[in-house]
Amino acid sequence: MKPDASHIKKIIVVSNTHWDREFRRSFEKTRHRLLTMMDTTLDILENDPEYKSFTMDGHSIMLDDYLEIRPERRKQIEKFIANGRLIVGPYYTLPEEFSIGQEALVRNLMYGRKTVESYGGKCGTVAYTPSSWGQAGQLPQIFADFGLKYMMFYRGVSHHECDAEWIWEAPDGTQVTASRFALYCRYNWYYQVHRPVTTGRNFEKDYQWGEFDEAPMRPADGLAGEDLTFDLHDPADLYNPAPLKEAVERMVEEEGPHFTTSTFLAMHGHDISVAVPNESKVIKDAQELFKGTYEISHGTLEDFWAEAEKELDRSTMPVLKGERRSYLKEGKWTFLFPGTVSARTYLKQLDFAATEKLVCRAEPLAALSMACGSAAPSTYLDRGWRYLLASHTHDANGGCAPDEVCKDMEYRYRKVNDIADIVTEDAIAHITKNLDPAGQPADVMQLAVFNPLPIERDAIVAVDLEIPRKNQAAHASLGEGIATQPISHEASSSFVDSIWEVPRILESNRVKFHAKLTKLPALGYRVYPINPQQEELRLNDSLATGPDTLENEAIKAVVNGNGTVDLTCKATGKSYPQANYLRDQGETGNAWKHVPPTFDAVFNSLGCHARISIIESGPVSSTIRAEYDFEVPQDYADGNSRSCTLATIPVRMDYTLQAGSPLLQVKLTLDNTAKDHWLRACSATGLDTGISVSDAHFDVLERPIPLPDSRGWVERAYGMQPLQTFADVSDGTNGLAVLPKGLFEYEAIDDPQHTLALTLLRACRIKLAVSEEKMTELPDEGVQCPGVQTFEYALCPHAGNWQAADLATVSSIWNTPVRAMQIGRGKGSLPLEQSFIALKGKGIRISAIKPAEDANGIIVRLFNTSKEEQTATLQLGKETTCTRVGMDESEVEALGSFQTLELSVPAKKILSVKLLAD
Repeated sequence: MKPDASHIKKIIVVSNTHWDREFRRSFEKTRHRLLTMMDTTLDILENDPEYKSFTMDGHSIMLDDYLEIRPERRKQIEKFIANGRLIVGPYYTLPEEFSIGQEALVRNLMYGRKTVESYGGKCGTVAYTPSSWGQAGQLPQIFADFGLKYMMFYRGVSHHECDAEWIWEAPDGTQVTASRFALYCRYNWYYQVHRPVTTGRNFEKDYQWGEFDEAPMRPADGLAGEDLTFDLHDPADLYNPAPLKEAVERMVEEEGPHFTTSTFLAMHGHDISVAVPNESKVIKDAQELFKGTYEISHGTLEDFWAEAEKELDRSTMPVLKGERRSYLKEGKWTFLFPGTVSARTYLKQLDFAATEKLVCRAEPLAALSMACGSAAPSTYLDRGWRYLLASHTHDANGGCAPDEVCKDMEYRYRKVNDIADIVTEDAIAHITKNLDPAGQPADVMQLAVFNPLPIERDAIVAVDLEIPRKNQAAHASLGEGIATQPISHEASSSFVDSIWEVPRILESNRVKFHAKLTKLPALGYRVYPINPQQEELRLNDSLATGPDTLENEAIKAVVNGNGTVDLTCKATGKSYPQANYLRDQGETGNAWKHVPPTFDAVFNSLGCHARISIIESGPVSSTIRAEYDFEVPQDYADGNSRSCTLATIPVRMDYTLQAGSPLLQVKLTLDNTAKDHWLRACSATGLDTGISVSDAHFDVLERPIPLPDSRGWVERAYGMQPLQTFADVSDGTNGLAVLPKGLFEYEAIDDPQHTLALTLLRACRIKLAVSEEKMTELPDEGVQCPGVQTFEYALCPHAGNWQAADLATVSSIWNTPVRAMQIGRGKGSLPLEQSFIALKGKGIRISAIKPAEDANGIIVRLFNTSKEEQTATLQLGKETTCTRVGMDESEVEALGSFQTLELSVPAKKILSVKLLAD
């Protein structure tokens, strides 16, 4: 940092807002305020030609929200976007990044660009995101594909690491020029200049009744909820130029040393702030006052970078690499606040499930269907993505918002699930309808199994059939060599729907069984015959080899009397005793941060007494259940220590082992009767290592286990880390991984056993920190995650490291099931078995196989998780024209026509290819 601000010569004032789409209030109530903000801004832009521009945060969904209510102002918006006076994008929404899937980062920018262009504009070169608690490490690479050269954010980078301007490098080496802003980040002009010359205050937030004649109003009848505010319906439009000179000087003096060039960025905006009518007057007065000292202008973030670029010396700028999740050692206000990853974990699970359905099932199977002659379901996929992204607003998907906001999110997730199911089943229907019926009788029954992953795989499917009653079926086989295991059978009936008829009824027997299907075609399907069996299938073999023991080729699991499991990896003989115990700590923080009580008490389930039972037994799949009561403190009492009163949490732990699987599946159901606590599932690894490994957005990261000594820091450092689908601790010979579904926080605890801990829930109080001077605690219970909660994860003991165990592939198979459909015969010429895309390549993963945005062709996006260049081989179903494209789907390079496409993928690189059948 420079010793003083004497180098500052130019000041660019950027008028802006930070628009939380739904935070303190529900979406509709916030949108009502959006109308005021937009109406005011548009009126100012229309009536004041000297008001240069207004920056609409970094996202564009607010335009859609506004024009649903004010459609008559569309042309005005288009005019101001076209002439550069209304700045929108490049994002669609501003998410909390570590609680969403990797593809959502790409689609967010894609939909942001779509939206801006739909209003006649173009996205610039600046990615401005005054949100997300930390930033994903691959963002510079993603930005480059969208033409974004500059990135501006402030959480996840500490002042001791760099000055205001620095270079951010992705793991593949792609760089963008970045800014962390200065001391007061995006508020400097707002607090240090605007407020002194309008209200006579800068950081003080007191309101004096009657000071100004502003028509205040607050509901006073008890009918409007708890978080009540006074609204000023005729706010005073004041301006006193007397403090202006001193205010600007003080701002530059405090903030100036952070900037590395002579250009000072002055941000005039706040949360839910509105354009100010006297802005151009204030700037004009400042220009007169500082003539010959500072060149002051009203501008944009693009203007700031254009000026700064003239003086930046990249050879001397610090280069920060990868994920930005630094705790704040030095600085002010810009805390990392990593607790959002663990707040309202039920919302994270809903987002994960909806994303998996949309990205991992609907889109790949739609692509498969297109390869078989169908049209792209573009409108449905567009609608599904807009619902999903609408829930990716940082306060909402970070779990910080009130219950009413979260209920709206749950509704949107249901819509995404419905749309994904529709797209998936329409794709399957197109294919099954067009299967070749040659040699099949009219009453043939078949099971069509679809694998949405681009890898050949085995799968155990819980088959559910309705077999016509005349067959008297008690079971069914799927052909020679297919291992099955009965679940149930009963008399039933099923509706049969037709567009030409009333719903009719098929009298049937409902037959359920597990089937072990092997070598399913990569991104393809196989059709199996359904052979009804009148005799029940009786099996003697079982993976439950004792009253408390599960065992297959890979692992042995013995369920203990306290509900934990002794887990053994057969490949190495390494055992993990008493794995999967529950650990409960106190919580006095909020959605943004974990704060333990001053005198915490840590409880665990090792002393519990469990009821053990085998609830399913057979050679394909077996399950042992452990049930126990876990007593923990009822709440945090006075905040200094936990309550002496105990709450009983009923726990049901189902351990499932399947034939050939390297995973011990865990389904944990509990009734959360306690408050103010942090509950984790823990397994002592006993492994000597200093790092853990977890997957991240388009990457796999090594994370140090020891914590930095954060005594004296502005923000205390913790050991919790984000993951996407797996976290692993390994000493190179043995390893233990946890693979959760929609739980995004883990910790490799720096204890003698290097315990691997997975956060299940962090129940806290909702304290809306609109202002640090007033933390509004609401009575909302949702953030406490009360009631019945279900968590799914798997434990994987393995040999070697995460690569040797191929955890990336294992997690994909664990999270993405195959789809199975009971069908009759088809009416076309498609084969009964087919693969569309098969991937091979060490360390190569595919994040998306989707219809192209132009509905003409298929996009395949892959990335290299390894630290070396690798070769990715795509085996295509037929000769295909292949084009290298960016993540924005613009053409980069024509590759040619191939049935087998080989791509050299540099270390940590993300590549996208467009496929068009010849």
